[in-house]
Amino acid sequence: MEKSVKRAKPLRDVRYFESPEHLRPGSPMPGYAGELFKLPKGAIALGQRIGRKCEELGISLGDADHLYVCLTPCIPEASLLHTDYALERWHRFVMVGLASDHSDRPPGEQLSVVQSATFGAIAALATRGVELLPLLRQEMASKGNALRVTLRTRETKKYRIRVEQDIPVHPAPSRVFARIEERATSRALEVQVAQVRFHDDAPSLVDRLSIVDEVLTIHPRKSFRAELIGRDYELPLKVNLRELVEPGGG
Repeated sequence: MEKSVKRAKPLRDVRYFESPEHLRPGSPMPGYAGELFKLPKGAIALGQRIGRKCEELGISLGDADHLYVCLTPCIPEASLLHTDYALERWHRFVMVGLASDHSDRPPGEQLSVVQSATFGAIAALATRGVELLPLLRQEMASKGNALRVTLRTRETKKYRIRVEQDIPVHPAPSRVFARIEERATSRALEVQVAQVRFHDDAPSLVDRLSIVDEVLTIHPRKSFRAELIGRDYELPLKVNLRELVEPGGG
């Protein structure tokens, strides 16, 4: 039990595959959804948002941080089938039934069905944070494509700071925002500080937050991958806090 708890890590990636039959140990890797089920383009971003928000909230499936939802017409729609199929310990496959005419439905209905199936799979597999799923579903329903993932927060005696990003439908870039609120006056400033080609590049640009002479500095992560990504940006990212506006003023 202790080893299992120590290995537990937040879910951070959700992807959609498809198969005409049950997945079994030794089966070839299924392909991404696109032939049996021609999902709307927004399905990829939907999975990315769910995965990244689960990471933010600490929702865990145990030692697997990738959830691969394999859509199939071979089981009843909305039903869930656990499978022992896996290629790596860090991913988990689960089969979800879709009707064979799923792709004929309006895009919004298709995405709603896939989202419900995804949350159902996470709820069935989660080892931590399952109680947070209803709130996450509510947030996704109210904000849609405008949903943001929190990258870093900090509170000082004077300021509350939150750095976030959105996850749009590719190929639109993911935007990174900094929101700073002056605690004594509630004056606030929100600015876009960067935009990245791929949503999972954004965390490399955001690590430690510091304030010196009323300038917020967003320091990048220190890793080989972060350094490669950071070459395309003028780092560290900075925000002049003297531009704080009055409440309701912008």
